[in-house]
Amino acid sequence: MLFEIYGNIYAVGDLPAIYIKRFNTLVVADIHLGFEEDMASKGIFLPRVQLRKSIEIIDKAQNETKALQLIIAGDVKHHFEKLGRREVRDLREFFEYVSKRFEKVVVVRGNHDTFMYSFSRKLDVELYDKLWLDNILIVHGHRELDRDDTFDILIMGHEHPSISLKDPITGYGIKIQCHLLVPLKRGGRALVLPAMGVYQSGTSVSISREAYLSPILRDEGILEEAKPYAIIEGEGIYELPKLSSIIDLMKII
Repeated sequence: MLFEIYGNIYAVGDLPAIYIKRFNTLVVADIHLGFEEDMASKGIFLPRVQLRKSIEIIDKAQNETKALQLIIAGDVKHHFEKLGRREVRDLREFFEYVSKRFEKVVVVRGNHDTFMYSFSRKLDVELYDKLWLDNILIVHGHRELDRDDTFDILIMGHEHPSISLKDPITGYGIKIQCHLLVPLKRGGRALVLPAMGVYQSGTSVSISREAYLSPILRDEGILEEAKPYAIIEGEGIYELPKLSSIIDLMKII
């Protein structure tokens, strides 16, 4: 089931993915393949599910939309300083799989996507620092925008947004992944995608600028007017009021 968030852009069921209908394109962000390997090097051993779950999500999203193009809005990999041995295997398996399912696969480079150039060439994956689809700009979100970047909507990742809500009577809290639609001071809007990685549970959205990593949201976001779209597993998308209207229900978890 598709839920229109803005213009021709739809959330895809209860998945951390969006569909740009005009371009028959799926967009996801923040897969972080190799995360389990990095944690193991620090003595924290996690089930190796990141690759399998990522493929499952993309399969479900493509079956729903019949998209022919896949765009990853940054951080397809996790290691900063190297390509991990297991990370290389996961990346190869992932790209070989999605390349068979889509006519075109694109990575918009994120801050974790080091050492990707030669790797992407071998696997016929297009690599960009930012990507335009007419009046849609896709970036990862870890860098400032150029002054002359004008767009109707900016699609980004990097923040791994979730919304944390509390019951005002019991104090019980829950944290839910969400898409976040944020008006920008320069005009246009930013649509921040939730992380696709299983272990990237996300940062709680807030009207406080200090809560965000991205300079785009810190410097340009009109956060009081930002609207979250909560992803409820098994149900779909719930459009919530703007953040300034639900601040009393929000809880930092």
